[in-house]
Amino acid sequence: MTTTLLKTGDAATRLGVSRQHVVNMCDRGDISYTHVGSHRRIPSDEIDRILHGTPRTREREKSLWLHRAVLGELVCDPERVVGKARSNIERWGHKHAPDGMTATYLGLWAEVLDSGLDQIVETLTSPSERASELRQNTPFAGVLDDATRLAVLRNFTIYWNREHENI
Repeated sequence: MTTTLLKTGDAATRLGVSRQHVVNMCDRGDISYTHVGSHRRIPSDEIDRILHGTPRTREREKSLWLHRAVLGELVCDPERVVGKARSNIERWGHKHAPDGMTATYLGLWAEVLDSGLDQIVETLTSPSERASELRQNTPFAGVLDDATRLAVLRNFTIYWNREHENI
């Protein structure tokens, strides 16, 4: 089976995100890609995997850890945390096509925020597919300070490596 190689801009359009976000995903290893000359090219089946497949287990778990830390901030200062999420949704909403995937996720998050703290807590911590997808498109950027975020990521890596050392 032959797969089409996409430019990062074309992949971004299909995913409903910015080209830079696709480049960042490539650099993090979230998307497989190849180089053609000095340019990244992304197999179209990678885009299908992201849009229709199950996200990588490690990434889902890492996102859950980060959102548990966000939960800690939420219970300490709900107005600040919800306000930050609403502000991000408002700011980002103007930068994305209204019919793209990003706009869809921002709208879903707005509904969660409007539903109250119990629904926010559920979405931040639930293992459900819907909650996991929403966490991959979080409006809570900037809620955690850098030191806390780095500590969570460091401890997650230790946990993950310990739990998966025999796999």
